[in-house]
Amino acid sequence: MVGHAPVAAQLERALRDGVLPHATLLVGPDGVGKTTLAEALAASALDAATWPGGLQAHPDHWLEDSDAERIGIDRVRAGVGNVDTGPSLQDFLTLRAYAGGARVAVIARADRLTEQAANAVLKTLEEPPPGTYLFLCAAHPERLPATVLSRCQQLACAPLTAREISGWLQAERGVDAQLALSAAALSGGRPGRALALATEPGALRAEVEAIDAFVAAGGGGRARALQAAGALAPSQGAEGREVAMRHVTAWVGFVRDVACLAGGAPELLVWQDHRDAAERWAEALPLERIAEVLGRCVEAADQLAAYSIPRLTYEVLFLDVFATDPAPPHVAAAQRDPARLGPAAQPRTANPRRRSAQRRG
Repeated sequence: MVGHAPVAAQLERALRDGVLPHATLLVGPDGVGKTTLAEALAASALDAATWPGGLQAHPDHWLEDSDAERIGIDRVRAGVGNVDTGPSLQDFLTLRAYAGGARVAVIARADRLTEQAANAVLKTLEEPPPGTYLFLCAAHPERLPATVLSRCQQLACAPLTAREISGWLQAERGVDAQLALSAAALSGGRPGRALALATEPGALRAEVEAIDAFVAAGGGGRARALQAAGALAPSQGAEGREVAMRHVTAWVGFVRDVACLAGGAPELLVWQDHRDAAERWAEALPLERIAEVLGRCVEAADQLAAYSIPRLTYEVLFLDVFATDPAPPHVAAAQRDPARLGPAAQPRTANPRRRSAQRRG
């Protein structure tokens, strides 16, 4: 695990002293390490290092960490589990501890619980079985019912610095120094996201190209703005929304760099590969307009997180940014060293295998 040492120490101390609450909610951006921290605490509570196969094979450990866009009632309510996903949360909690100690359940991305599923979790929180610890992780805790929030100890997992993430990628994951710096800069302080950018074929390249296409949309008015939005917008559905969120997050980072340059703080610049484009924007736009554009990008990210349609979100955003005066200038994509963009994307097969619904990996 990288980062979050104060939070980890607090939880470990509470566990050791026997005062760890039965329910803990870890809050922070996607990919910042909330689930990793929860799983580390689960391993400690269950002494999983001594169990054959470790934590993932421990019978007193339950994890919901799927790619599902919504976590339905079948993952929570008793009697509705299935072969593919395993026992539901309530079925798991009705069992006696196999190893004679604690039981630990982790719900990653708990903000994706449906209303029915969240209400079922609430029932578990109201009447927790003895010796049970429940960890919920959420990037958007406001989507959880207030009754669930009130029954959990909430702790924040803040974004890490690019230096911390870059050092971790190099030391623990064997990532090349230049690639690690690029991935860390574009990760938004999230080590999980940085790892994906550095290791998944085509991931870093896709986000760099998304920024290139964003800055190239300037200078052409409504027509170019709508054309660029249509060309960039991914499909609907969970996968398309994830792509859209990554695009908009990258654009937020770029416009933040523009604001740093315009505000006289170039030392705060993060994404050096787009410095020339950021300087062009900073020269062409007043600081108030840059702040307005940054706010619109953040709003677009919030809308996508609330399940808005990516294409419509892109079109409105691009019209507000590139077809509203004063508008950013057109900036052509710069030539870059391919080695800094990570491994190239692999060609798709006719019938790609889907990842397991139980684990993101």
